[in-house]
Amino acid sequence: MKSAYEILKNDKELNNILDNINFNFNRLINFANDTSGLNWSFACHGKHHAMFVVGITEYILSALSYDGHTVELGKVAGLLHDIGVYYWRENHARLSAEMCSHFVSKTNLNRNDLEIIYHAIIDHSTGTDIKNAVGAALIIADKMTDTERAAPLRADLIKGGFTEAQLNKCENPHAPNHSVAYAIKDVKLNISGRNLIFNYFVEGDTDVFMNEYFIKKLKSTPIILTKNAATYLLCDCIYQINGAVIESKNI
Repeated sequence: MKSAYEILKNDKELNNILDNINFNFNRLINFANDTSGLNWSFACHGKHHAMFVVGITEYILSALSYDGHTVELGKVAGLLHDIGVYYWRENHARLSAEMCSHFVSKTNLNRNDLEIIYHAIIDHSTGTDIKNAVGAALIIADKMTDTERAAPLRADLIKGGFTEAQLNKCENPHAPNHSVAYAIKDVKLNISGRNLIFNYFVEGDTDVFMNEYFIKKLKSTPIILTKNAATYLLCDCIYQINGAVIESKNI
């Protein structure tokens, strides 16, 4: 029997939603991924983002020794957490949670499973009411993509052949060109014991990144939510820039 995740991963209705969320912007994301070899999943609510979140959620729950069923629920939550954006971006977490029951009903998951997934999805944007490990892992995975929003995607796409006019027609609110000072090329997560180690790979001026991006922006939302979720999982967060540990006094 196929797992709930495999059923939904291959579901035509769900794939149509994931393929058509922010369609024009996702088309550019797909182009960037195919031509650069990177996973430009930030600012995107479509399939690339969903699969990134699925992978990180699975890794967190598995590395922290949660049982296989909990890992399965995490993967399903990752797949469904942004589907509401297909209809409306504002308050999409609530809409996604309300929509998830329709897709969960296509699987052999029970009502208790649905409640776990529902609460994980409805809370993933704000992280104010974490009720289970699935929700905590989902927040961490989703906010990892928030940390990539300063990457110079627009510049990369122009190099790849897209024009400014084409880009301006696409929803692209989170891709300013910071390539003059620095560029976040990737963020990796490694789990060692109860430590979640986030490593930011930055090109350019790392001092500017630290002062203008990490401290001012990440501390305001993604870092706070990630720390809250890690605390729920009884974990600590360690942050690195290009492999060098950021002193705790700066976080």
